[in-house]
Amino acid sequence: MEERFNFNVILNSFVFLIPINIVVLFFLFVYRLFFFVYFADFSAISSLKLYVLKAFWMGFRFDLSVVAYINAPITLLFLICLLLKSYPFFKKIISFIKYYYFAIFTLMFLAIFVDLAFYAYFKDHYNLMIFGFFEDDTFALIKTILSDYRFYFLVIVFVVLAIFIFELSKWTCKELKYNERIFNTLYWPKTKKFITVLIILCLNFILARGSFSMFPLGLFYSQISPNQFINKLCVNPIHPLADTIYLKIKNAKNETSLKEKFKYKNEDEIIKDLSVLSKYGNATDINNIFNKITNENKSLETNKPNVVLIVMEGFGEMPVLNNSKEFDVMGELKNHFDKDIVFYNFLAAGFITIHAIESITLGIPQRPYVNQITQTQDAFCKFASSMVLPYKKAGYHSTALYGGSMTWRDLEGFFKVQGFDDIIGEGSVHVDAKDRHSWGINDDKLFELVEKHLFDEDVTEPKFIYAITTQTHPPYKVSDDYKPLPLTVPSSVGKMMSSKDLNNKNLFKVYQYANRQLAKFITDVKKSKFADNTIIAVTGDHNLRELSNYVPEETFVRYAVPFYIYIPQQIKKELNIQKVNTKVFGSQMDIMPTLYNLSLSSATYTSFGNNLFDTEDNIALNVDGVVLKENVAIKYNLVDDSIQSFTFDNKTKKLSLVDKTEEHELLKKYYKAIMTISDIFIKSNSL
Repeated sequence: MEERFNFNVILNSFVFLIPINIVVLFFLFVYRLFFFVYFADFSAISSLKLYVLKAFWMGFRFDLSVVAYINAPITLLFLICLLLKSYPFFKKIISFIKYYYFAIFTLMFLAIFVDLAFYAYFKDHYNLMIFGFFEDDTFALIKTILSDYRFYFLVIVFVVLAIFIFELSKWTCKELKYNERIFNTLYWPKTKKFITVLIILCLNFILARGSFSMFPLGLFYSQISPNQFINKLCVNPIHPLADTIYLKIKNAKNETSLKEKFKYKNEDEIIKDLSVLSKYGNATDINNIFNKITNENKSLETNKPNVVLIVMEGFGEMPVLNNSKEFDVMGELKNHFDKDIVFYNFLAAGFITIHAIESITLGIPQRPYVNQITQTQDAFCKFASSMVLPYKKAGYHSTALYGGSMTWRDLEGFFKVQGFDDIIGEGSVHVDAKDRHSWGINDDKLFELVEKHLFDEDVTEPKFIYAITTQTHPPYKVSDDYKPLPLTVPSSVGKMMSSKDLNNKNLFKVYQYANRQLAKFITDVKKSKFADNTIIAVTGDHNLRELSNYVPEETFVRYAVPFYIYIPQQIKKELNIQKVNTKVFGSQMDIMPTLYNLSLSSATYTSFGNNLFDTEDNIALNVDGVVLKENVAIKYNLVDDSIQSFTFDNKTKKLSLVDKTEEHELLKKYYKAIMTISDIFIKSNSL
């Protein structure tokens, strides 16, 4: 063949690559079909059939783009071989192709299978949270994965697929070696050969680019319908994986600047966009805008109350709003919610626990495009906005309690730098195996620990206790002897869940159990001698992830968590707290400013949040671009800088799509401004 090695051989070699690529494209179609059948809420998309077809077509374009990128190196190698006219080099290329196709296609499908698992949990394709597998409690995550029967099914399918790909790669290599002639180009003129080479190069480039428009095929092309699931159906997981890796690398170099991302030229533009909130309407100096002071109160100076802040794992608002005798997820906690203060128009900072912890601990919004602070060098900075500083200045003893391991995301180091006196995780607690779950100690044991520290009379200083639970987390384990209250899931909740999650009897059983343990703790405090001088605040870290089949109108409840506060009557009287506007909007960065103003007199503090007892027009927002103020709401799309515009119904907590108004545009500007200024603050640890 060496004597006959020429353009004819190369062109026919390209032809022999077509079968394996067609088979791969078919497998990608099967993946998308499975994704559709397994995850689709057919009642929500029944009127969107044309959009579904469009999603499959757009998905084919995404798949074709990935396959074209994979084939680009082979195209170049064949063309180099043609220029060199070297048969030995051609033989090496053939051997390379066998292992290249096997390795790259196997890795591609591995990435797709991992994305399926990721989507089943987070209801999204790859994003920066995937790196939490290595930054999180990896052992606990592995235990959770191994407890799911679907994992073993995917492993079997993947192994069979990998073997098939290997055999197909071998067949392709064999065909290339013997190279039967499909095209005979011996008598083609050089011009025709040149044009053919040009067509091959252009075709590979165009298919990889995926578009003839200004921008190559990217995730923003997937916004083809009003339904989020259909939009995600388009996407080949390799695209978001590539974007995620790029962001991770860029973030590791600390190159992402939200000021540049959102195209702010100077600080005056940022301040102007912040003025959407009346509190910042007269602001002129970016360096002092978030430095605040509580009101003077002589009683608080002499009788400093204890403050207990509890962040409940998975304490989403949707089940609370649907609580009933038949679906009694609240148990005894309902009595406390009815008697005390609860803010329901309240957003979690994001959709994972560390988002909530950082936002509450540092009084900042969780920023998009960047890593969590605990995963950067910023974790070793003592921030001026640390939740503990105002209490330390006021002579409080501070304790951080976590139901899991304090090595998770190096919380121990993070809390230590922020100034906590005592830092206690599950490793410091001796309990029986039956009182543990995959992520730590059961909630009843954590609340016993909170009580122990609160009721400890050896500590003479007033106490600030920050406790974070872990039990309402997959795989949802609760004691076999626990007898739950009725838990018939209403349709309003069930329609937001997959059939598998709906059939998981332990999910709401654990949710209920955790709430009842919380209720027991609150009751114990109210019955103790600490009842008159202890403020208790409770919120959730994020919603239950299983409530994921949402439509745009349910965007708020997807992220909502309640914010509960117990204030002793004497303190209410001293602060002249009478009627509280619980309809005001808030998010987790507002928690500490609210608590400071309930417990500290003339205390200076730094926070991006506001006191919910003194903020009539506050704005709620989170990392995913959900922003609400009064009856106006938006969902900001970080990819293409667009927004979905809504009105908000306070009774139903539902959103209604409307045409964009100036108010909606102002919320978008506020979101960009506060995220930008928080980014500046974190990176400089100052304003």
